[in-house]
Amino acid sequence: MYTQQGTTWNKVFRYVWPIAFVLAFAIIGAWGNVAHETFVTWILVIAYLVIFFGIVIVIGIRSTRARLREIEDYMRTSKTGAIEKLTRDDFMKAMEKDPDYVQETNRFVKAQLKNMVILMVVLIGLLILYTYVLSGPFISLAKYISSSINIGAYLKPWFTSTIQEANLFYAYFIDYLIYFGVFFVLMYVIFRVMRMPFMTTNVQITDYPYTVTKELIIFRDAILIDGMYLLKSPIPVKQIVINEKRRFIEFELSKALPGLPYTKVRIYNKSPRELWEKAMKNLFKVEGAMK
Repeated sequence: MYTQQGTTWNKVFRYVWPIAFVLAFAIIGAWGNVAHETFVTWILVIAYLVIFFGIVIVIGIRSTRARLREIEDYMRTSKTGAIEKLTRDDFMKAMEKDPDYVQETNRFVKAQLKNMVILMVVLIGLLILYTYVLSGPFISLAKYISSSINIGAYLKPWFTSTIQEANLFYAYFIDYLIYFGVFFVLMYVIFRVMRMPFMTTNVQITDYPYTVTKELIIFRDAILIDGMYLLKSPIPVKQIVINEKRRFIEFELSKALPGLPYTKVRIYNKSPRELWEKAMKNLFKVEGAMK
């Protein structure tokens, strides 16, 4: 389970690293321009993207490790054994009887691919727009601000020989702050609009369910999904659907699980009503209606 200290550190890390990240790259980029090392700019942009996505991936890995520790703690301390265990074969046999599953999955995959293409086009467009259209006005504005305030006279970097050169450094520094800052904000907006994980694991996909395909272990006070997601009773859900024709139980969580960008979870079984009555119905707190 997450501790209060761990939660606080995660929040601090989540919001501090973008600021430190932008500042560090703005300083390096400005130095490259003042030192007339123009190749630094392109290396910087590439490094920015690599490290940017690398940190996002690291945040995801940290979240996964925290969930696995919680599962280990529960398995070690729980005094109740499993009352039902479903395997991949159980799910696959029931899924084969669902005539709408393939079409439903194909629609979702096509929508996700479309989102990825749109994301890449927008990112490339933003880079081109800034590089060839907005960079001139932005650097002119930054030079005006730096010269007007005369920052170099108060804070002259050690690698600059004159106040004018120091002011030029701060002008490029401001320009890079705008560049990377705007890029970061736009990335955040795009990822959230497309419901993709970015600086958070609480991204919700509401129109498609997470389908359990590996393993489901049902305890008296919890369920473990695919060895990755532990839901402890009472599990708050908005609604529960038992579809005996398509052979599944589907419940919609009241709030998304960390690391799981789905609010709906679907469990296929040859006898969904029997599974519900036998092992699952006492684990949930339904806030909506059951169908």
